Amino acid sequence: MMRKISLTLFAIALTAMLLPSCGKYEEGPAFSIIPKKSRIVNIWKIEKVFINDVDRSDLYQTTIDSYKLELTKDGKLTVSYTNSLGTLSQNGTWELESSNENLSFTINGDKDTFKIMRLKSNEMWLEETDAGQKFTTHYVSF
Repeated sequence: MMRKISLTLFAIALTAMLLPSCGKYEEGPAFSIIPKKSRIVNIWKIEKVFINDVDRSDLYQTTIDSYKLELTKDGKLTVSYTNSLGTLSQNGTWELESSNENLSFTINGDKDTFKIMRLKSNEMWLEETDAGQKFTTHYVSF
């Protein structure tokens, strides 16, 4: 009986030590049984936009009325948004790179690569550095 309790406590302690190391992304989650690709496939909208760690969602919200990013399981993407000039929609592809740490979008031959900071089935945070500024976008599922 004592041996069984010791083995159980050892298993719990081992799990507690290893579980934090399972997380691939800085902002989590620490563990998920859902594959990364399955968590990415979704229809996303922007929740917040940060520039150099400062919430600048107000700039985004005043220029874009609606935004939708659809990522399909066959690696295709559609981005559509509406602003004062009308509605724009573009198609392209997406792929995971660098051992699933980065997500790249290719539209009209232009490729943008983002570091995945957080990836859940209903929440995704992507970070990109451009012209010396860090842009972090928080997406939530529709």
